[in-house]
Amino acid sequence: MIKKTISISVMTILLALGSIGCGSQSEAADSNTRQSETTDSNAQQNDASGSDTKQSGAASDHTYNFTFVSPLVNHEYWMAVEEGVQQGAEECGVSVNVLGDTKVDVDVMVKYIDTAIASKVDGIVTMALSPAAIGPAIDRAAEAGIPVVLVDTDAPDSKRAAYVGTSNYDAGYEAGTAMIGATGGKAKIGIIRGSESQETDNDRIKGFQDAIKDQPDMEILTTEACNSDMLTATQKAQDMLKAYPKMNAIFGSEGTGAVAAGKVITEQNRVGEIRVIGFDDTAECLDYIRNGVVDGTIVQKPNYMGSKAIEMLTQLNKGEELEETLINSGVTLVTKDNVESYKAE
Repeated sequence: MIKKTISISVMTILLALGSIGCGSQSEAADSNTRQSETTDSNAQQNDASGSDTKQSGAASDHTYNFTFVSPLVNHEYWMAVEEGVQQGAEECGVSVNVLGDTKVDVDVMVKYIDTAIASKVDGIVTMALSPAAIGPAIDRAAEAGIPVVLVDTDAPDSKRAAYVGTSNYDAGYEAGTAMIGATGGKAKIGIIRGSESQETDNDRIKGFQDAIKDQPDMEILTTEACNSDMLTATQKAQDMLKAYPKMNAIFGSEGTGAVAAGKVITEQNRVGEIRVIGFDDTAECLDYIRNGVVDGTIVQKPNYMGSKAIEMLTQLNKGEELEETLINSGVTLVTKDNVESYKAE
């Protein structure tokens, strides 16, 4: 009787262990392949529960991976764009990798765009430093199924998905109008620009020229490139003021020129004698405006550009149609009158 009881107990234990073992293998197979079916109702419930969890996780945990190719990672303006990019990434629940150099080089930008394409990212944010040079790289990204949103400078003939940024011609026209006001329509002007190939500068300078073309007493004497380098821009400002003794105004068509001019004018004790209109609200430029060294600067919205670009890339990856593919972010003329209030406004 005892032996019979023991035998029954052993068989019961073995059957139980076998049942547990089969259940574990079935769950593992079901978890790994989701292809096998089971007739056990509890297993079906577990599988359904697991499937729901997986779908929920995909909705909440999936992260799109974007790349921001910056033309100048250590420049205050482009750092503001990057801040906007990262803000947009946080709001949209995506991740962004930043690639860029410490000097302006269109070939390096093309290389970084190609690196992003090879990495199979979900989207790219950049600017068209030279539409002719960067356009083909943008097209390669689009052909690989990677949407590109441009900020600051557009390449309308490329396959970019959208553009958000300044109308650089209009911004240049605004700068020209500001120069008329600062000089009373009488000026011998020197222009400090970024690079010779930078389309941004070309459009701004064209707008500036058109704004002053009907002013008979206003003349552009020279235009010098500084490649957005402060030392170079400072040297250019010194050289042009020496070469053109009658020069009484300087237009900086990007974020470096007005600050460089301010440095030179201060050093030469010519504040108020040389009128200056610039671009972008770097800390130094704003200080020069407060102190009356720089008359005004055309301020863009770099933070908005960056965050909006990420928002648009996220929409595109979700299969949503963009309401607009061309967004003019607008500009503000900052002078001594509104230097403390323009950001709030």
